[in-house]
This record gives sequence, structure tokens and C-alpha cells, in this order.
Amino acid sequence: MLVTTRSSNLIIATAAALGLLLGSGTPVFAEDERTTPPQVGERYQEAIDTAWDQAGTGEDPSMTCAKVKGLAVGTSDADAFQALIACNVDIPARYFNTYLDAVASGDTTCQDLMREVLTKLSAMTMSADVVLEMAESLEQGDETGSAVADALGGAAQGSMNEGGLKSPKRLVKERIAERTNELCPDFADIILD
Repeated sequence: MLVTTRSSNLIIATAAALGLLLGSGTPVFAEDERTTPPQVGERYQEAIDTAWDQAGTGEDPSMTCAKVKGLAVGTSDADAFQALIACNVDIPARYFNTYLDAVASGDTTCQDLMREVLTKLSAMTMSADVVLEMAESLEQGDETGSAVADALGGAAQGSMNEGGLKSPKRLVKERIAERTNELCPDFADIILD
């Protein structure tokens, strides 16, 4: 488990509380993976909040997200799809960004980050096939053909390509790329490949 500095936890908690006080909603892809969790359907929100908090403290959120994935896979509603994306992209990105915070503060090394990404990213993200099947299922029930883009909100443009939704692993790596290149340039090619 990573140990984050007390002041960074206070900043995160304050920003989250401020967001709640102001009543701001967050699309499925968290706009800033450092402050507030993505908002998903009521059925999944408590588990998403728990996994979000775990990732923000450096605790592996995989078990909490496994429960969400178990409930969401095989359904074709937008809430389930949003929860699945949150557990496959937002929460792993937050976890690895928390790890990058520890690298920046000198609490861990780039080699540890590399090992963490290489060993945990696959476990934290479902196969692209499963996510794409769910996206296709969601689109089938939508006459406009924009159900996936609607579920993803403002982040749809960056998360889709000509072939549809990008793989969860690729999306997580894109989310951590800038900081990884900045903090661990010697390891970035291996981590982000």
C-alpha cells in the first residue's frame, strides 16, 4: 500500500467536499482523477466511491471493482456501462496517478511504478472484447447510434477511434502518459507500450 502525504490527502478531500457542496456532477470519465469519482447509476455508485477512495490512498481497488464488474457485465444499460468504464479506466488511472505521486515525493521509484503497471494493469482492466461487446449491446438498443458516446459524456471523443471504443488498457496508459514521461522518462517506453 502506498503512503501519500497528509497534505495531498487533505487537498483531495477538500476538493471532493467542495465539489459536493457546489453540487457538481461528474461524467463517467472523471474530469480530474484527483478529486471526485465518476458519477454512475445508483446501483453502482457506493462501490465506485469505495474503489475511488482506495485508489486515491494507494490501496488496490481490484476486489471492489470485481464486484462492480460482476454486476455490470452482461447487462445493456447505460448505468452498467458507465460503472464498467469507471472500474476499467478511471479507477486504475487514479491508482497509478497515486503511485506517480509517490514517485514524485521520493516514496517509491520508477522501477516500482513499472513493476506495478506491468503486473496490475491487466488485472485491473477487462479485456477490450468484453467492454466492446457491452458497448455494442448498448448501441443495439439505441435508435440514434450514440448511446456509447452519450454514456461517456464529454470524454467520448478522446476515448473512441475509428473502430469504436479504445481498449481500457490503452485509455489508462493515455491518462498516465504525461506524468510518466515527466517523472520516469527512462521507464516510460516500457510502462506505456
